[in-house]
Amino acid sequence: MKVLLIGGAGFLGINLAEAMINAGHSVYLLDKSFANFESRRLSIPVNGKYEVDIGDTAAIIRLVDELEIDCVANLASSLLPSSDYTAFDLELRDMMLPAFQLLSHLASRKMKYLYFSSGGAIYGNAVEGPCQEKIQPLPISHYGYSKMLFEQYIEFVSRTAGLEYIIVRPSNPYGPHQNPDRKQGLIAVAFDKIVNRQLIEIWGDGSVIRDFVWVGDLAAAITALVDRNSWNATYNVGSGVGSSVKQIIHLIEDLVGVRADVEYKSARQVDATKIVLDISKLQSHINYQPLDLGEGLRKYFRAVYATKS
Repeated sequence: MKVLLIGGAGFLGINLAEAMINAGHSVYLLDKSFANFESRRLSIPVNGKYEVDIGDTAAIIRLVDELEIDCVANLASSLLPSSDYTAFDLELRDMMLPAFQLLSHLASRKMKYLYFSSGGAIYGNAVEGPCQEKIQPLPISHYGYSKMLFEQYIEFVSRTAGLEYIIVRPSNPYGPHQNPDRKQGLIAVAFDKIVNRQLIEIWGDGSVIRDFVWVGDLAAAITALVDRNSWNATYNVGSGVGSSVKQIIHLIEDLVGVRADVEYKSARQVDATKIVLDISKLQSHINYQPLDLGEGLRKYFRAVYATKS
C-alpha cells in the first residue's frame, strides 16, 4: 500500500513511517518543513519527502494523484491541551477546514483515511474508570474539542460518501525522536530536565493520572490495524495502565540517578484528573501486548541518554 503521512516529519510520523516501511508499505512524508527531520540526520528509507503547506488542499490532492496514494494518514495538529480559543480558531481555519475539504476528494477516489485523534483530551472527565471508545466524549479543552469535531466529520463523510477510515485515539506516547523542547510529552521533557539538572514545572500537585504508551507499540498497532483491514472504526491505543506524574518523575530519578528539581504550580482547568484507556477493543482485533512502563523508560533512557552519560 502507498501511504502519505501528513505531518510526517514529527515524532509520531517518523515512528509510524518506520513501522509501515518494515511491514512492506511504501511511505511518503508531507510536512510544512523537514528542517528538524534533516537536522537529526535520520536515515529512514521513505519513498519521498514533500514540503507542502498542510492547508493547501489542492496541492495535496495533486500529490496524491501523482503518487497514486492508497491511504492518507493525518497526524498534523498545532494545538496543545493548554491552547486557548484564539489558537483553536487558527487551527480550525488553517488546518481543519482544508482537511475537511480533503476528505471528500479522498472519498471520491476510494482512498482510505487514517486519523490521529486523542486518547486523553477527547474523553475529558467522562468516566472514572478506563475509557471505552463507545462512551460519549466530554472534552474540557479546545484541543480535545477539535479532535472530537474532526472525528465527527470523518464519520459524516463515511456515512454520506463512503470514506473508509480508521480513527486512532492514542494515549500519551513516548520514545525515540520525541522533542523534549516542546510543551507536550511529559516523559521526554522530564528526562531532559532531570538529566540536565533543570527545573521541571508541574501543573497541579502531581497526582494527575495518565496512560503512557511506548511509541513503537503505537506505531505497530496502527500498522497491524491497516494490514488487517480494520476500517470504519475507532480504536484506543495505550497501555491500559495509569501512572501519576509523581510516579513518572520518581521512576526517571531512579534511572538517571539524579534528584529532580520540581516546582508545582496551580492546576489547570483543561487537565482531566485521570485518564486511562480501555484497550480491549484493540486487543480483540490484533495481537497487542504493550510494553511495561518501567521497561519502556529503561529502553528510552538507553536509546537517548545512555551513550551520553
